[in-house]
Amino acid sequence: MTRNSLIAFLTMALVSCSQPSSENPSQIQTAETTAEKSLVSVKKITDGVWLHTSSQNIPGAGIVPSNGLAVLDKDSLILVDTAWGEIATQQLAQKLKAETGKDISKVVITHFHFDRLAGVDWLEAQGAEVFTHPLTPSLSAKLGTPIPNTSVSALAKLGARTNFGPIEISYPGPAHTEDNLMVWVKEHKLLFGGCAVRAANNRSLGNIADADLSKWPTSLQWAKVTYKDAKMVVPSHGNPAGIELLDHSLKLLAETVNAEKK
Repeated sequence: MTRNSLIAFLTMALVSCSQPSSENPSQIQTAETTAEKSLVSVKKITDGVWLHTSSQNIPGAGIVPSNGLAVLDKDSLILVDTAWGEIATQQLAQKLKAETGKDISKVVITHFHFDRLAGVDWLEAQGAEVFTHPLTPSLSAKLGTPIPNTSVSALAKLGARTNFGPIEISYPGPAHTEDNLMVWVKEHKLLFGGCAVRAANNRSLGNIADADLSKWPTSLQWAKVTYKDAKMVVPSHGNPAGIELLDHSLKLLAETVNAEKK
């Protein structure tokens, strides 16, 4: 492998969906060095649901936050995406234990990028079950991110939905990545849209290196219909809001596609 090709591979392996593909290509995750500096917070957003946010200090971009959820499931917790880094994920588990008195028994990974699954190896070593789209393990191996041990074959088809205790995991179709999943907390009408959904203050789609721009709008339209009663939508990066975030994301998609045609 040449020096240039090695650099290109490492760059692809470490980017996350928070990287603006055209605005600031310097937003690159540098694994262990920035993981050690990671900031992790846990905030209860409704009964039995906590928002976890881990931040990385990205050179040239400053502090970049990354969201996930923890959902109470009887005597344990379901984690939706790990923290951004293995050390950060250990910190997250400790904070959740202190906050809730519960351990993490299940983990849902919404796609194969590093900011979603950086701590998956450590969580599996602790005995947690991991659930992903069937494509996620192979895509992780190709990119060089940690590889989840298990996946859910029932999530392979477009529009697939499967229940896991208090949550529903769905596959709206390709969007930010080919394998991106969404999570619906039925009791609270809360949708975790992951990187398929952009926060209100986002003015671009972020990293679209692995995106399917032609199918992303259809996937979001499916989510709008399927989860039309959503009271809260949580994006991977930025503040939660209402279902209007889906329309905001569709607008950014249209702007991006139109710009590429010029």
